[in-house]
Amino acid sequence: MHALFTYSVKRLIFSFSHALNLLPKTQLQVMDYTRTRAYSCYMEKNYEAAVETLNSLQSNASVLEKARLQKDRQAISNVPFTEKYLNRIGISIDTIDQQLRIIHVSGTKGKGSTCAFCESILRHHGLKTGFYSSPHLIEVRERIRINGKPLSKEEFATYFWRVYHPLKDYMDDESDMPAYFKFMTIMAFYVFLNEKVDVAIFEVGIGGLHDCTNVIRKPTVVGITSLGLDHVSLLGSTVEKIAVHKAGIMKPSVPTYTVSDQPGESLNVLAEKAFQIKCPLYTVPALDEYHWAPYQIKLGLSGKVQWKNASLALQLSRAFLNPKIEVERSEKKLCYLTVPALPFQIHSPDALGLAKTFWPGRSQVLHRPKATFYIDGAHTPESIEACVEWFILASASPKSRPKRVLIFNTTGDRNANLLLAPLKRCHFDVALFCSNIIDASNESTSKDLLNLMITKEQQVRRTNINRDVWVESGFQPIETSSCKQLVLAFPTINNALDYINNHLVANGANELDVLVTGSLHLVGGVLSLLDPELSFLDSKPASV
Repeated sequence: MHALFTYSVKRLIFSFSHALNLLPKTQLQVMDYTRTRAYSCYMEKNYEAAVETLNSLQSNASVLEKARLQKDRQAISNVPFTEKYLNRIGISIDTIDQQLRIIHVSGTKGKGSTCAFCESILRHHGLKTGFYSSPHLIEVRERIRINGKPLSKEEFATYFWRVYHPLKDYMDDESDMPAYFKFMTIMAFYVFLNEKVDVAIFEVGIGGLHDCTNVIRKPTVVGITSLGLDHVSLLGSTVEKIAVHKAGIMKPSVPTYTVSDQPGESLNVLAEKAFQIKCPLYTVPALDEYHWAPYQIKLGLSGKVQWKNASLALQLSRAFLNPKIEVERSEKKLCYLTVPALPFQIHSPDALGLAKTFWPGRSQVLHRPKATFYIDGAHTPESIEACVEWFILASASPKSRPKRVLIFNTTGDRNANLLLAPLKRCHFDVALFCSNIIDASNESTSKDLLNLMITKEQQVRRTNINRDVWVESGFQPIETSSCKQLVLAFPTINNALDYINNHLVANGANELDVLVTGSLHLVGGVLSLLDPELSFLDSKPASV
C-alpha cells in the first residue's frame, strides 16, 4: 500500500503540472489556488471523460471477429492477464484471498437476480456489501454497487482514474491494456478493497472457467444457477459442455450450491467436478419448504422462476454467514456426492432482504399514460418461457383485454426461432422489432450505452431477420386488429417507441400492454428513454 500511495502522489503531481503547462502564462497569473484545484479535480473526476476512456478499451467489430477465430487462445489467457493487471495496480491474488470474503456465482439464467437477492439479504443482516454485475442497463457505474447502490458518478470517476493511470503508465507495449470487461473486473476488486466491504458478490460475465472473475481462488461459497444454451459459439453447443465452463469457478473444499432441475446431464457434470476437486455440492430446496412462520413468501422480483433464485440466495447467504456449519457438514460427507441442502428457519433479515430486492430490467413494470410497459431482459429460450408466464399473469385484467404490443430484439449467435416461439402464446396485436441503437442521430444518448463491438449495419440486418422469423412462423393476433400493419421493423429503439406513441396511443387505443424483451441491451435502451432521470432505480418492492 505504501508503494501505491507514493505512486498516487507522484501521479497527482504529474497531472497537476501537466495541466498547468497546457495553459497560457497570462492565464496562470490570474488563476488562484481554488481554480487550479477545480481544474485538476475536473480532469481526475469527470465521469463523462472516464466513460469515454473506458469505451476506448472496447474491441471494435472487426477486431472482435478476428478474436473469435482464436477464441480458445484468447479465453485461456483471460485469468492470467487479469492477475497481471491486478499486480500492476498493486493488488496481488494473496491480497484478494486475505482481505475479501467472496460469493462467486455463475450460471446461464438468473445469476444476476440470485446475486441481487444475496446482496439484499446480507445487507439486511447488517453487512457492508459490494456487488459486481454485468452488463449495465443505462450507466456503467451500475456494475459496481456498494450497499445496493451504484457508485455515484464522482466515485466512479475517482476510482476509474486511480486504476487507469498505473495500468496505462506501465504498459509493456501499445496494446498492453485490459479490455473493457477485464478493466471493470479489476476496478471492482480495487473498489471493494478500498471500501472494505464485508462481502463481495461477483457475478460471472461469460462461462466461468476462463472468465476474468475466476482469478478468485478462495471464495467463501459458490453458486451455480440454472443452466441452458447461451453463448454457444464460446462455451459449446450442449448444456453439458456449457456446464464444464460454469463449473470452472468451483474450488476445493468450498461449498457449492445449485438448483436440482438442471437440464440434461449437466448436474452430473457439476457432480463430477465436485468429486474431482473434493468440494461439497448441494442442491437447494423449494422456496416453500423453508420455515417461514411468522413471515410470508414475498419477493421483490416477480415471477415463479424467481423462487429457485431466492432459495439459492438463501443458501448462499446462510453459508456465508455460517461458514463453520458448512465445514462440519462437508467433513461428515467425505464422499463428496451431491446432497440436498436442508431448509431452515427464515428470520427477519432474510424475509426483509428477499422482499426488498430490486433488480431493474427483470420482471419490471413501468406505468405510462395509456400504456403499461412490462420489461424483462430474458434472452435464452428458458428465460423467455418464464417471461411469457410472468407477462400473461401480470397483464391479466378483469376488464376488457388491452391491446398487446411486443418490442423485441436479440443479438449475437442466439437462435431467434427458439426465442420467439414461446412469445406466440401472448397473442400480440402488434409486433415491433428494432435494434439496440437508441437514436439515429446519435447511436447512444449516453456514452455509457455506446457499443463498438457490432456495427450499425449488423444490428439493422439482425432486426430484419428477427422480423422475418416472426412473420414466417405465422404470427396471428388473438382477434382482428384495427392496425394496418401488425409487424414492423425499425432501425432504432426511439423509432419503435415513437410508433407506439404516434400510431397506437394517439389513434385512440384505450390501453396498451407492451412487453419489452429479448436483450438486456434493448431493455436498457428502452428504460433510458422512458425514464431518463433513472427514477426507476428508486422503485420500492413489497415490504414485509
